[in-house]
Amino acid sequence: MDERSPMQKDPAALRRVLAVAWREFRHTVLTKGFIFGALVMPVVMFVAVAAIGALVGSQMAPVSGTLAVIDPSGSVAGYLPAELGPDAVAAEARKALERNSTLLPEGAAGQAASQAAALAPRVDVKVQQVADASQEDALRAQVQSGELLGLAIVPAELLQANPVAADGTPATFTLIVPSKSPPRLTGLLERALADSIVKARVQKAGSDYGSLSTLLSKPATAVRRLSAEGGEASESKVAKTLLPMGFMMLLWIATFTSGNYLLTTTIEEKSNKVMEVILSAVSPMQLLLGKILGYAAVSALMLGMYGGLGLSLLAAAAMADLVSVKLLLLLGVYFVMAYAFVAVMMASVGSAVSDLREAQSLVTPVMLVMMVPLMLWLPISEQPNGWLATVASFVPPAIPYVMALRVSASSEPIAAWQVAASIVWGFAWVFVFLWGGAKIFRVGVLMQGKPPSPRELLKWIRMA
Repeated sequence: MDERSPMQKDPAALRRVLAVAWREFRHTVLTKGFIFGALVMPVVMFVAVAAIGALVGSQMAPVSGTLAVIDPSGSVAGYLPAELGPDAVAAEARKALERNSTLLPEGAAGQAASQAAALAPRVDVKVQQVADASQEDALRAQVQSGELLGLAIVPAELLQANPVAADGTPATFTLIVPSKSPPRLTGLLERALADSIVKARVQKAGSDYGSLSTLLSKPATAVRRLSAEGGEASESKVAKTLLPMGFMMLLWIATFTSGNYLLTTTIEEKSNKVMEVILSAVSPMQLLLGKILGYAAVSALMLGMYGGLGLSLLAAAAMADLVSVKLLLLLGVYFVMAYAFVAVMMASVGSAVSDLREAQSLVTPVMLVMMVPLMLWLPISEQPNGWLATVASFVPPAIPYVMALRVSASSEPIAAWQVAASIVWGFAWVFVFLWGGAKIFRVGVLMQGKPPSPRELLKWIRMA
């Protein structure tokens, strides 16, 4: 009995498969649409984001004008010029970004903060102190006409330790601005007034604001994680949150983009009768393998392109140590598995229908399973060795995406047996999908008419 594979029995079969693969790759990659969408567009978006940031900074109109302050105490207005000065505004911009960049490493956060300070608005505000409260109406009219940037009314009660108005309610200051006052100006004036009131209150209490601020400042934290073997390493919030999501989305983009191309071209070739011409030269199995291999090259190209860009950004942010060679090798294995699942599903569905809308009803049930890693991203990243992550690691076809989350999120290594078992179990299911998909492709590729239901697809698998 001849136990050779079909490729060994017919050497020309391999050439036909590779010819189909090259045809699919060439007709997808060497097109203006792919080059613009997959290559040019990301670069354009990256450059546009950087250009918009610089443009916003250059187009910010300087803040210039006079702020009138009704201050019976005479102490609050004295602090305002410094609070509205360029140095104070730039320092506040740095602090705001630092508060919102806790996920960035120290070097990247400092660089971003310096850039934010450079983009801070230019300020030239004069302060007009008014002791007579009877001038309020006249000053309001000047605000309305645009002669003043704003009018602040600071009651003397605000300088007390427990500021309470005459009616027993908490004392507040009032800021009156013109109708066309931009939000950033209003926020700037509000922040400066509040800080000036606090400094005046501290001075009235006989204390030094600078000393109190130093005493009340929160100390910097250095979190260290101890491994089971007793080793010590820095705790990285990026490694536990953004990095796993980035790797999983990289697999999603690379596999589903090429998978959609595979689905679309299969449906188009079938509906346009091109499939019948192709099948006169190759067998259905050779056509299926050629399509899968061709779009595998497309997917690998996108993975290398976007993955290389991501690694370059990590290196630029001094976070290249978060990605090891072992991690990249594991992600490469799971990429092959993920693409195989997606490609077989898209090719088999595309062969069974004649319209893209008909394909949605067949793809949707499996897509719901593939959405599990997206929906469970946060709990899996937080507890990569928990029961939920472990169970989800063995649910096909979501296995590669869940494992991409786990192996890139865990500061402690995943149990070796789980990694090995997920690979063996996952590729076993890949062959099951390929076996069933090949039967569906063989039957559906030349069939026309009403699209089959999931139950009819099972019949095709049994009878093919």
